[in-house]
Amino acid sequence: MRIALLVHEYNRGFGHSRYVVELAERFRAHHEVHVFAHRFDSRGAKGITFHPVPAVRSGALSTVLSFYVSASLLLSRQKGFDIIHGQGITAAQANVLTAHICGRAWFQAQRLLGYDYTWKQRVFDGVLTPLEDRLYRGSSEATVIAISHKLGEELRALYGRRGPIRVVHHGVDVERFSPALREQRRRELRAELGIGQEERCALYLGDLRKGGAVTLEALARVPGLSLDVVTRSDPGATRARAERLGLGGRVRFHPPTDAVERFYAAADLFVCPTPYDAFGLVVTEAMASGLPVITTRAAGASELITHRQDGLLLEDAGDVDALAEALRELAGDTELAERLGRAARVRAEACTWDEVARQTLQVYEDVLARRARAA
Repeated sequence: MRIALLVHEYNRGFGHSRYVVELAERFRAHHEVHVFAHRFDSRGAKGITFHPVPAVRSGALSTVLSFYVSASLLLSRQKGFDIIHGQGITAAQANVLTAHICGRAWFQAQRLLGYDYTWKQRVFDGVLTPLEDRLYRGSSEATVIAISHKLGEELRALYGRRGPIRVVHHGVDVERFSPALREQRRRELRAELGIGQEERCALYLGDLRKGGAVTLEALARVPGLSLDVVTRSDPGATRARAERLGLGGRVRFHPPTDAVERFYAAADLFVCPTPYDAFGLVVTEAMASGLPVITTRAAGASELITHRQDGLLLEDAGDVDALAEALRELAGDTELAERLGRAARVRAEACTWDEVARQTLQVYEDVLARRARAA
C-alpha cells in the first residue's frame, strides 16, 4: 500500500504525534509510507518519506486552518495514494480519519466544571467545532477511527455521525514503560528529581485543565503525600493555588520532557482526574509502568480499567472528597497499591502498538475492498 499519514508535528511527544510515529515505524517494512507534517523529528525514521507542510503557528486556530489548506493543496498535486490517513481536521482528501477528540464534548466539560473560558477559547470553539461537526457528520465516504468507544458515541450523539466508526484504542510501549525501570533505578531517579527515598509521591502528568485544580484541593486533605506535576501548561496559577493551600513544600513542578518514563519510575501512584479525555495515553503509560492509577470514567482509557481490580475510577471529575479518599487509600495501603499496580501492568501488556498497527491496517484493507466493490 502507498500510505500518506498527516499530522501537525511528527515526534514522540504527546497524543497525535506519537500515534503517527508508532504507526509509520510499523508500516514502513511492508508499505510505502509518506508523512505530511509541519515539524519533524526524523530520528530513526529511515524508510519514511517526509513532506513539509507550511503552517502559521501563531496559535491553535491558525495552526489547524493553515495546515488544512496547505496539506490539501499538496495532496491535490500528489496522486496515487491508496490511503490518506488524517488526524482530525488535516486534509480534505483523507479517506481514513482518526478522531482524537470531540471538541464539543471537551468544551462542554470545561463549562460544567466552571473553568475559565477565555475569549481565545471561545473563538477556537466557535470556528473549529462547526468544522469538526461538518467533518464527521458529512464524511460518509471516509472511515473514522475513534480512539475509544466513548469518543465514538460522542461523534454520533453530538455531531450526528452516520458513517462507519471503528474503535481502536491507543497502544503503549510496554518495554519503555515498565516496572523494571522502577526496580532498577528508582532510588537514583528519586535523588535526581528531589523526591525523598521514603516519601509517598503521586504523579500528575499533562494539561493542568484536566484536573490540576481538583488534584491540589484533594492533596490538601491527605497529609504526608507529595505530588510531582509534569506539564506543558503554564504552572503559574496552579503554583499559586498550591501556595494558598499550604502545599508549597509538597508539590514540585517540572517542564515537559521526552523522558517521562523517569517520572513514572520514581512515583508511587498516578492521578488523572480528568473532566474529559478521548483516551489519555498517560493513563496506560502509568499502568504499563506498574503504577496504581486513579482516573475518571470521563477518560477513554477507563474502558481498559475494572474498578478496584486494576485501578480506581471516579464517577465525578469534580468530586474532591472522592479523589481525596482514593489518594488517602493508595498512599496509606501499600499492599493495595502494589496489587493494583501489578494488575494494571498485566492489563497494559495487551495494549501494544503492534496490535494498534494490525487493527489499523485492517481498517485500510476494508477501505480498499469497499472502493474495489464500488468500482
